Amino acid sequence: MTRLQRTVFVTCPVETAFRYTADFGNIEQWDPGVSESTKLTPGPLGEGTAFRVRVAFGPSSTDMEYIVRTWEPPNRVVLEGSGGSVHALDEITFSPQDGGTSICYTADITLGGIAGLAQPLMGPLLERVGKRAVDGLREALTARGEPPGRSLLTDLMDRLVLPGAIGFTRLGYRWHKRSWAPMPTSLEGRTAVVTGATAGLGRIVAEDLAALGARVVCVGRDPQKLERVRQEIITATGNAEVVGELADLGLMSEVRGLAARLLEREPQIHILVNNAAVLPAERTVTDEGLETTFATDLLSPFLLTELLLPNLEASAPARIVNVSSGGMYLAAIDLGDLQNEKGEFDGARAYAKAKRGLVMLTEHWAERLRGSDVAVNAMHPGWADTPGVQNSLPGFYQLTRRILRSPKEGADTIVWLAAAPEAGEVSGQFWLDRVPRTTAILPGTRGTRAQRQQLVDSLRRIGGLG
Repeated sequence: MTRLQRTVFVTCPVETAFRYTADFGNIEQWDPGVSESTKLTPGPLGEGTAFRVRVAFGPSSTDMEYIVRTWEPPNRVVLEGSGGSVHALDEITFSPQDGGTSICYTADITLGGIAGLAQPLMGPLLERVGKRAVDGLREALTARGEPPGRSLLTDLMDRLVLPGAIGFTRLGYRWHKRSWAPMPTSLEGRTAVVTGATAGLGRIVAEDLAALGARVVCVGRDPQKLERVRQEIITATGNAEVVGELADLGLMSEVRGLAARLLEREPQIHILVNNAAVLPAERTVTDEGLETTFATDLLSPFLLTELLLPNLEASAPARIVNVSSGGMYLAAIDLGDLQNEKGEFDGARAYAKAKRGLVMLTEHWAERLRGSDVAVNAMHPGWADTPGVQNSLPGFYQLTRRILRSPKEGADTIVWLAAAPEAGEVSGQFWLDRVPRTTAILPGTRGTRAQRQQLVDSLRRIGGLG
């Protein structure tokens, strides 16, 4: 057995240090020797929680399973790991100090088989591996990430069909992920509103924000599904501050009702995620006489955001995250046909036009809110395997299903934009995989400032804002 012990100081509260470190689902963010880590058991972290950790040993790797044996938040956690010929017992203690937290990390490592015979000679190597890991933890909990900027390389790749398309797949996600900074973030004391929270990306975002400690308001239109999802998120995260708000966002009367309830019930709103959207195959109109795609995907997030802006500004620092689509690249806004009345209806094109409009609104709000400490950003999730894609684009789904991202991968940038400190320093950008991207690859699709204002004026008129 080899004992490794190292003490480091980090500049974050003891509760944040404990929550981040004890969750071995995060270990790949800070341990250079770990290539992948996953939480295996459902429910909140605690005694018995299991993780799968892929550890590199030279050119090969070994899957280890770690189980929490002792759980004493926020001061002590003990995890036992085993896999291949390796057994590890990690004890981590946390002590508050002025300006931060002292972390003492002790790992007892036992090698079996042939490796066990050589263990007495491997002490210096194991010491170096352990030092790198704990130093990585210190950096993750201390260093503040810098917001990435757009680059000529990413712009070029977006404009070239093949690299851009590969970037939308799970292969692109895994490639981009390699350069990400850790995110040891707590959202305790902050309130997030997530539309379309009962399925797909919205469901993942709501749970991830709750896991970070936020009070989460899940907005959905099916009461049974909404309550089931609410209970599932509470069970999965241990966060009881998850509430449901019922609203059909295709109806502006219900958007107004939702906004009024939120303004009455939520003293502060720090995060708004405009995620709800539809992609109908045929043109339909709502009970209010509005084309369904336009009403749900563009007018609804505009109206909800406008009605909640006073609360968001008063709650600053705050974030607005608008979920767009890579399909936006193929469309320009048609200010003379916002409700898709001309020509033969194309559901995918109507959806793309609405998502283009949402990015234009992002740029408008960012300019309008400059200096208010409210960051407004848009993103697209790449090609993600969600119920919306399966049901609305069955041909596309069958063609691409082997390379689609998981909903978790598609939702990652939404959560990052909502939670990461460095993301709050940037506004008005369009993101994929935590990197800002160009908003147009075809001539004439970007939209001018005058067109943005014309779009806002039209939405205000149709939405009854004057």
